[in-house]
Amino acid sequence: MRALTSWASASILAAHLAGAAPASAQTGFRPYVGGSLGSFSVSADEVSGNSIAGGFFGGVALSRYVDVEFEVVLPADTFTRSYTGLSVSFAPPGAPGAEIERLGVITRFDKARDVSASLSGVLVIHPPLGQRLTPGFIVGVSNQRVRDQTVYTPVSIPDGVDPQHPAVVGRTESSTRNIGGPTIGANLAIAVTPQFFIVPDVRYDYGSIGDEINNALRTSVRMVWRF
Repeated sequence: MRALTSWASASILAAHLAGAAPASAQTGFRPYVGGSLGSFSVSADEVSGNSIAGGFFGGVALSRYVDVEFEVVLPADTFTRSYTGLSVSFAPPGAPGAEIERLGVITRFDKARDVSASLSGVLVIHPPLGQRLTPGFIVGVSNQRVRDQTVYTPVSIPDGVDPQHPAVVGRTESSTRNIGGPTIGANLAIAVTPQFFIVPDVRYDYGSIGDEINNALRTSVRMVWRF
C-alpha cells in the first residue's frame, strides 16, 4: 500500500512538471519582431514639423510582465523653419536702439534638419499576454542622428557696409550630431492571433537636455509577431 502511494505521488509530480514546462518556455525570453508606420513630429528651437515615418524593431520578453525592445525609425521628410530678422549690426558699442537697427543687416534664415535615423531602447511593462487587449507602459532612451543646415541670405545691407564682409555675405552652414534623451509612452496590443498583434503606439522623446529644445512625438501602428 505504501509503495502504491509513493508511485501515485511520483506520477502526479511528474505530470505537474511536464505540464509546467511548456508554460515556462512560452513566457521566458520569448522573442518578437515587427514593423511600424506612423508620424514623426519634431518640436525644436531650430525646426519643427511632421513627417511620415517607417520603422522596424525587435525585442524579447524578459518575463510575463516586461519586454526589452530596440527600434529604428526612419522619417521620410526634412524638417524646416524660415524667418527674417536682424543678423548683425555695425553700430558702435553703446549706440541707441534706433542706430543699431539703422546699421543692421536684415537676413533671411532658412533652417533644415534631416533625421537619418531615430534609435531607441525601451522597456515595455504590461499585464500578462493572453487577453484580447493588453495595455503597455514604455520607458527608455532614444537618440536621433541629425544633419542640420542653415542658409543665410542677406535681404537688406546698410549703406557703407561692404556686401562681401564675412558677417554679411550669403552662406550655408551645416553640421551632423546626435540628439538624445529619455523616452516615455504607452501602447495597446490587440491580439489577432496568439502570435500576431496590431499595436497602436505613442512615444515622446525628450531631447531638451540643457538650453536647447529638441523634442519629438512619435505615433504609429505596429505589426508584431511573437515566436
